[in-house]
Amino acid sequence: MQSDALPDCGLTVGPFAPTAADRLSSAHGCSGSIESLIDHYLGPLYPDYADHTRPMLIRQARDLLVCTFHGDLERFEGDFLRPATDIVRELRCAYQRGKRRFGSKHMWVM
Repeated sequence: MQSDALPDCGLTVGPFAPTAADRLSSAHGCSGSIESLIDHYLGPLYPDYADHTRPMLIRQARDLLVCTFHGDLERFEGDFLRPATDIVRELRCAYQRGKRRFGSKHMWVM
């Protein structure tokens, strides 16, 4: 289960920071599949990922990979998945900042 710990909003350090391996994973065949890419990039950012979110994200990712990126996994990773991960990370950061600022009385919907 995912903790509610604040992801690194600076994107430069911590468990959510991109590494050289992230930037080159598809180019060097390290990722292997759409499932492993989704697990690697988005899995840590979603609560209850394995139980609820993973199947939907993988299904949507496959649709995008085939229909928009014509099966080009490397382009899908670079042009869509990494930017989408940054957006999700920023949304989680904003949510966590608001949660700390306003307390649990004001629930944000994500």
